[in-house]
Amino acid sequence: MKNKTIIALMLTIAALAAFAFGEQRVSGIIDRETRWKAEDGPFIVEGDILITRWGSLTIFPGTRVIIASDAKKTHLTTPFDKADSTLVSIRVLGNFNCVGRRNNPIVFEPERSELANFAWRGIIIDEVDSRHTEIAFTEISGATTGVTIKNTNIFVRNSAMENNNIGILSINGGAPRIYNNLLTSNFTAAIKVERANPRISNNIIAFNKNIGLWCDNSSKIAFKHNCVFGNPDGDFLDCEPDIGRMTRRGVRGRDSTDAHGNIVADPIFAGSAAEARAIELDIELQTDPANVRDRRLLNIPNLQFGAPRPRGDPTLIGADGRTLSAYSPCINAGESGGAFRNVDGSRNTMGPAGGPDFWDR
Repeated sequence: MKNKTIIALMLTIAALAAFAFGEQRVSGIIDRETRWKAEDGPFIVEGDILITRWGSLTIFPGTRVIIASDAKKTHLTTPFDKADSTLVSIRVLGNFNCVGRRNNPIVFEPERSELANFAWRGIIIDEVDSRHTEIAFTEISGATTGVTIKNTNIFVRNSAMENNNIGILSINGGAPRIYNNLLTSNFTAAIKVERANPRISNNIIAFNKNIGLWCDNSSKIAFKHNCVFGNPDGDFLDCEPDIGRMTRRGVRGRDSTDAHGNIVADPIFAGSAAEARAIELDIELQTDPANVRDRRLLNIPNLQFGAPRPRGDPTLIGADGRTLSAYSPCINAGESGGAFRNVDGSRNTMGPAGGPDFWDR
């Protein structure tokens, strides 16, 4: 009897440990204050999640949210659109605080991305109070639309939208603030705007499969100090004609910009072929003797230097391959206003590396 008691106790302890440190399967309605913490996850989404007008979900830094390969559409409310009628979504009507940290992001990803190109509908922000909803330092992938923003002014900042059909969709009014994001490898478009007035600044919109910024030819958007490059079907579609039209020299005197400070140039990530070419060019470039004050330096062969590194290491969130090279035109090329400054006080660096850790509302 004693042995049976000990075995039962050990099984109970093991079960509690598995619950404390294992995954949590989540779905359904959130109508009260709810918190997801990294140490309690990962959180496996097995059905639709609806945050009601009275509900609140706070996701803490480092938390992983995984869309199960066998997730079932449960129709908790009227589908938002056609894709939402068949694919699992996280729909927000209440409060949604999804703010990671610069070196400890929140991650949303499919369990098995190879099963389908787009495994879930994405996060739908549906006419919420912008004072209580924010997405920052978050990685979102594998969705038909990473983040849909309808008629609200929320922040979506310092995040990475990759391998979605559309990275960010802004529709039906509102002026969401889309700052310092990386949007890459999305299929149809990085950002799409329909009947809305978003403020889009300091983003890197590069190497998507088709379109960079897709407008509706009628919305009034503020699109300033972004880097747009390498989108095969067009960096801009149905946008205002002056967006992307190069008119003057850039802030560093070497990058052409349009009238709004946007650059159309390779962002140059560390380890990329573009960086290798920049290094090769830098080594081969000979210094004009007229610019050398100390004539003795002319006797030292190959005295060449790369572009100076900025104050503060421009390391992006997430995996390798998203670090800006010291040769990147995006470094210290964003908005010059004080609110946009980097943590070290220098001018904003485009992409998730730049900007402050927190925004005052």
